Amino acid sequence: MDVPLAEIRPSVKKAFISNILFISGIVILIIAILLYLNAIVGLDIFLDSFKEIGVIISPQKLLMYSIFAIVSITVLMLLLNYVTLSKVYYTLYQDKIKYSKSLFIVQVKDQTIPYPNIARVSYKKKAFLNTSKITIDLTGMKENKVEIDFVDDVEDVVRKIQDLMREFRARYYAQYTQDYRMNNIMGQF
Repeated sequence: MDVPLAEIRPSVKKAFISNILFISGIVILIIAILLYLNAIVGLDIFLDSFKEIGVIISPQKLLMYSIFAIVSITVLMLLLNYVTLSKVYYTLYQDKIKYSKSLFIVQVKDQTIPYPNIARVSYKKKAFLNTSKITIDLTGMKENKVEIDFVDDVEDVVRKIQDLMREFRARYYAQYTQDYRMNNIMGQF
């Protein structure tokens, strides 16, 4: 049975702050467009469709309901995003990396990456929120790379992955050499 040696978890707080800033920018842009549309053209254009079904609403109420709906959807998206971010983890074993992403209690993605399929492990430091991104380049798999965003202490994490890969290769070559010797010895008899 495989024993987990280490676990990598992205910084949920930093990832969530980044997502809040990105989504807030989009929401502010949408609200600004709505306010601009109300000031230039007016929202009376959209009220005609409501009058057809018998609903009479003022343009100001329509604007307020629209803004409330946008903000409510944004809050729900951010809550879902936070829960999803907290369920992402990468587990390091002696012979593989296993990563899992869940949505609430539902397992969305679970994948195993054997060390022989890893071509390179690199990282890139980001100035924003003082975090980093680890890129694991893969060969012989469906995906060609796996990226781990918002990693703290990236040098230690990359060094740990590279050390585990080096130890795996050393064990593999030692086992191969031992099997080769045994086959040669058995072949002499």
